[in-house]
Amino acid sequence: MIHRIIYWFRNDLRLHDNEAFFSATQIAQEVVPVYVFDPRQFEKTKFGFRRAGALRAQFLLESVLDLRNRLREKGGDLLIRVGEPEKIVAQLAEEYNAQYIYTSKEIAPDETSVETSLSKNIKVMNVDIKLFWMTTLGSAVDLPFSIAKLPFDFPEFYEKMKPGLKVKTVFPEPEHINLPQGYEAGLIPSLPMLSIDPFEIDAEKKSSGSLQKGGETIGLTKLEQFIEENIKAGKALTSAEPIVDYELSTWLSLGCLSPRYIYSILLPYLSENEDAKVIVRDLLKRDFSNWTLLRHGSRLFKPGGIKHEINKRWLNELPLFEKWMNAETENDAVNTAVTKLITTGYLTTTERVLAADYLTNELGINWTWGAMFFESYLIDYNVSGNWVRWNTIAGVGSI
Repeated sequence: MIHRIIYWFRNDLRLHDNEAFFSATQIAQEVVPVYVFDPRQFEKTKFGFRRAGALRAQFLLESVLDLRNRLREKGGDLLIRVGEPEKIVAQLAEEYNAQYIYTSKEIAPDETSVETSLSKNIKVMNVDIKLFWMTTLGSAVDLPFSIAKLPFDFPEFYEKMKPGLKVKTVFPEPEHINLPQGYEAGLIPSLPMLSIDPFEIDAEKKSSGSLQKGGETIGLTKLEQFIEENIKAGKALTSAEPIVDYELSTWLSLGCLSPRYIYSILLPYLSENEDAKVIVRDLLKRDFSNWTLLRHGSRLFKPGGIKHEINKRWLNELPLFEKWMNAETENDAVNTAVTKLITTGYLTTTERVLAADYLTNELGINWTWGAMFFESYLIDYNVSGNWVRWNTIAGVGSI
């Protein structure tokens, strides 16, 4: 049996159906859970807004606190650090004399760059890193085709996935977590400690309690309410994209909810409930965005998009873009949507399309600027989902 494993939590802030963390607790005598707040995530862009804004940061802090509390209920704790994860996690592996680092696998460029740097940093320590894919319903090896032959659009992907959909059985929560002696957990930072002014969050929305709270505990409660009020009650869904429009995406974004767990809850209803099938279809659409990012890589983030439309020209006119992001356009509906995004961190799918379509197709502004703006403010921000949607609206991608 392995003596000690460092478990690095990333976008998997949960204990239910966490294959990587569960595996670590089963194979090691002691597990050191850690979360690292990376200040680079909250740096300001050239447009003045942050890569991840205050609303996203607050939701993250709440989610990490909830995870720590759930770990403590099982005899564990969550070590908190602030800094560059590729350096801090390596230092912790050396400090605690760990044999392995277990963590979730990411596919976005920034995250994979951190993984690569961490691997280089631990190479001389005789410490191995094991990565687990937990973001989608299934893994790449479960697909009925190679990633290189991923269909270009979602309808074709869906038709190929439906007949033999493979979804793993969900993993249970670990019963108990053993920590090493002398474990110093550290404090969860406040917004100012992350160089974020708390007044960047709308005071009225914050005091009214209308902002969504982060964490696995609330995410599971919201999912249970959704199932009870809609699927079990036979109430027809009003959206073709219920994951976003019923706000389950809010807790999926940081892994407070597992997509496989949602599927397992829906499974008993799939044979007779059409809305349950709509949700599974939407989960597969979310998967398709992830596989699109894996397939096309950095092209997803360039103005030419995954279609590589190098002849399509976009305006880089900052004053026009600032009018859009300050909700000062000539379109009142767009202004309302942008204001809602800034103050609440949430938009329905219809509102997202409305705001993005106006910026790209009415104003002709570089669509990547708008995608960055959404990245800053959307609490349910997901790299692949956000950028694939903007690719599609801008006409440089397809879903």
